[in-house]
Amino acid sequence: MRILSLLLALAVIAGCSGTGKRETEAVQPSGTAVSSEATAVPAGGQENNSVNVPAAEGLEEELPEVSPEIADKYSGFVHMDAVQLNGQVYEVYYWNKGDFAFTQFAIVKNGDIVFDSKRADISTQGGYIWSEEDELWAEALIQNNRASFLFELADNRPEAAFIVVEEIDGAMQVTVNDNVLLQYEDTDQDGEEDLVASPYFGQTPLGPALYAVYELQGTQYVPDIPRTEQYAEEQLQLKELDYKNNPSETTFESLLSAYLVLGQRSVALSRFEEFYEWAGQRAGDGGFVDEYKKLLQNSGTAGEIAGWMGKLKPLRTSK
Repeated sequence: MRILSLLLALAVIAGCSGTGKRETEAVQPSGTAVSSEATAVPAGGQENNSVNVPAAEGLEEELPEVSPEIADKYSGFVHMDAVQLNGQVYEVYYWNKGDFAFTQFAIVKNGDIVFDSKRADISTQGGYIWSEEDELWAEALIQNNRASFLFELADNRPEAAFIVVEEIDGAMQVTVNDNVLLQYEDTDQDGEEDLVASPYFGQTPLGPALYAVYELQGTQYVPDIPRTEQYAEEQLQLKELDYKNNPSETTFESLLSAYLVLGQRSVALSRFEEFYEWAGQRAGDGGFVDEYKKLLQNSGTAGEIAGWMGKLKPLRTSK
C-alpha cells in the first residue's frame, strides 16, 4: 500500500489529483513577514455588528462593523474573521450547508464584497478551521506585499485540498485550487513567506512528503526548482543536527527521509558508522539504527521518487 501511495503522489506531481490522509496541522506563518492583527465573530455574529480588532502600531483602534452589503444580501453567516493586513481591515464571512465548518465564504474590504466563493463557482464539500485557538477559519497574511488568504478544504480527504485567494492588481483572484498540502514558510530567510506544496502528507517509515517551493507567475504558481533543491538541502542539514543533538527513532527516520528526498540513499548508507555513534549504539545490537539500516537497504522509495523535482507542474487554479 505504501508503494501505491507514493506512485499516486508522483501522479499528482505530474498534474493529476491524489488521495491520502489529512493528519497535519496548519503551519503558522513567520511573524517577520506578516503585519496582521485578528479576531473573530462566532456564529450569530450578525446580531452583534462590531468586533474589536487590536490596532497595529501607530494606528487607532478600529471597530469593523458587519458589511452593509453582507447584511442586505446575505443572512445566516456562521462566523466572521476580522484581519488587519498592512493597516487595512479585511473581513471573511462564512456560511455552511454541510458537515464541516463552512461551504461558502466571502471576503470584504472597506465594506464591499471583493470575493465570493459562490460567485466564483467554487463548489466544496466543506472547509476546515485553520486555528481553533485564535478562532480564525482561514490563514491570512501578507505575501510579497499582497493580501493572501489560505482555506483548507475537506474535498480530497483523507489527503489535502487548499484554495488560495490573493489580491493582485487590486482584485481578489484564486491563485490555487488544488489537491495538495500547502503551507507558508520563509524558505530562504529573506523575511518573505514562500508558498510550499506537497502532493501528499507522507508516511512512515521512509515515505517522505515531497515539498516544493512555488513562485507566482502572473496568476498561477509554478515550481521553483533551484529553490526547491536548496530547501531540501537545508532541511537535510537541519534534520542531521536534530538527530545528532537528540538521537531517537523519530529524528533518525526524518534524517533518512531527507536523504531520500535528495536522491542520496547511497550517501546515507555510507554514514551509518556516524549514525551509530551519535545514538550510542553499535552495529548488530538490535537498536533502532540497525532497524532503519535494514529498512533503507530494502526500501523501494528511492527508485519510486527518483527525479521527482523534474516532474513538478504548476498548481491548478480550478478543478
